[in-house]
Amino acid sequence: MKLVLMGIALVAATYVDGRPAAAQQTTHGCACLHNQTQAQISYRYKWGEGEWKTMQLKPGYKNWICWQYQNAQKSSPNLLFQLDVDMSQGSAWTTYTIGRVQTVGASCDAVGAGGHYNVSYRPNTNNTFIQVTKRN
Repeated sequence: MKLVLMGIALVAATYVDGRPAAAQQTTHGCACLHNQTQAQISYRYKWGEGEWKTMQLKPGYKNWICWQYQNAQKSSPNLLFQLDVDMSQGSAWTTYTIGRVQTVGASCDAVGAGGHYNVSYRPNTNNTFIQVTKRN
């Protein structure tokens, strides 16, 4: 009898409002950028038709881009992401597709394996251009 009650309690704990409890805990859609260059990088992003937000990221650091869900569908507007790929005095904003994953919070530590991206030097450019690639 005790085992049956424990089993019922376990099932009740894993479902809330007819949905798995783990699914209810996701609060954000996030991606994480890792600066693998020897220089500070600049990037910008915006959600949907929102305003551009320009950021800098020091060498060896990481930073998250997250949208906090405002609806039951747990969806976010389109993310438009651009990286200044020119490491000289000029600038060359290049658009990249950055996928997000559902997370339980706004941090790189909360981002699963599918949402991490490396910013690194583009091969054969003598470290004058950088690129974004999905992290393995």
